[in-house]
Amino acid sequence: MTTNNVRLVDIQRKETLTDAEMEELIKLSPTGTFKSLPNMKTLGVVDVQRAFHNFEEGPQRVKNALENECYIEVISLRLQHAEFWLRTLWVAKNGKGKIFEPTDKRTFGAIIRDCKVYLPSDLTTQLENFNQNRIDAIHKYLLGATDYNELRKVCDDSTGLDNRVGKYVRTEIGIVIQSILTGTDLTGTNLTANFGGGNLGEG
Repeated sequence: MTTNNVRLVDIQRKETLTDAEMEELIKLSPTGTFKSLPNMKTLGVVDVQRAFHNFEEGPQRVKNALENECYIEVISLRLQHAEFWLRTLWVAKNGKGKIFEPTDKRTFGAIIRDCKVYLPSDLTTQLENFNQNRIDAIHKYLLGATDYNELRKVCDDSTGLDNRVGKYVRTEIGIVIQSILTGTDLTGTNLTANFGGGNLGEG
């Protein structure tokens, strides 16, 4: 292992990095590892730090919810994760400079429709099916149209979907970063790294 590779592994193991360490990490990583996405505030994010925290703890929350058979929570968290990536795609692609205001009331189904033109047809179909299954399973549960086993099936069928959406969006719109300019205000900047993962609930 080269000195650079040893240093790269050392930096990757750290939970928090200084600006200098982040710059070093970007330089030592293969080109294309880090990409810039639209500023999180354009996605309707109200509190950037809290959003990062919630995003980070999502996979563990889904794992816990699955283990405890809290299927409605699993479905809801996966929906929010997929919606985050769809919002990111729409902001980057709508071509009119439009953003999501914090008060935006669009439903998940409406956001899927707004993004349909930017998504591969198979991914759109998977999202539409997930949304319809979610509606049927959750909203009709107490009406007797379904049972809790059906909720588990929705969870099983949606495993990995949010990750596929995220991967597509990062590949489609992410701008490769080779350096962070010192002194740049990064508040709300949405950086993503292709280290894998990012999926809510895939084992």
